Amino acid sequence: MTQTIFQDFQSFLKNPKQATSYTSISPKNFILLLLGALIIIVPSALLMEWVGLDQFDSKLEEMMKDYKWLVAAAAIFLAPLIEEPIFRLHLDLKKASIWWGIGLSVFIISEQWYIAVGFVVYLVYLLIRINNEETPDLKFVVYTSAIFFGLVHLGNYSNFNFGEHFYWIPFLVGMQFFIGLILSFLRLNHGIRTAMLFHGVYNAVLIIPYVYFYEG
Repeated sequence: MTQTIFQDFQSFLKNPKQATSYTSISPKNFILLLLGALIIIVPSALLMEWVGLDQFDSKLEEMMKDYKWLVAAAAIFLAPLIEEPIFRLHLDLKKASIWWGIGLSVFIISEQWYIAVGFVVYLVYLLIRINNEETPDLKFVVYTSAIFFGLVHLGNYSNFNFGEHFYWIPFLVGMQFFIGLILSFLRLNHGIRTAMLFHGVYNAVLIIPYVYFYEG
């Protein structure tokens, strides 16, 4: 019996591997994976708001007051083009990919600049290991990258203070961490372009209805 896309993803979470050659993902599997992500993410977001996460002011909402469709375009087109090369390109453990990640990390410097610095240190560590002909553990790389992908989104909140609100971090970035794992799965099995496409479509599905009905 052929494994479903969800079984493939579950196997990837347990033991991440890179495909020997990238294959195109079928439209059916792309949509199933997207729906699966939304089924988990949307209720989780509502639950997080219910437990008190609405105390943090969203920079996205602030910008949408004057530039809602510009914000939507940036989230759908610009974010995947920048974030995927930064956080997922290096998963193939090639030196050139890691250097691209280091160079593009300038785009994630925000109020949480120390997260960007930590990410660069992590990439330099990978580069040193590879230069020494030591292959980093792919599971460590995939999960660490997803953690940084989640943490950098703390910059979305204008009144978040790391020292005062650290206990909220798993709740604030948990959804991005999960999406980071899905994007890592796509990147290592279907290529960086597929990860970019999924990232853009995922953002579009979430933000377009929000922007359309926004009345701020």
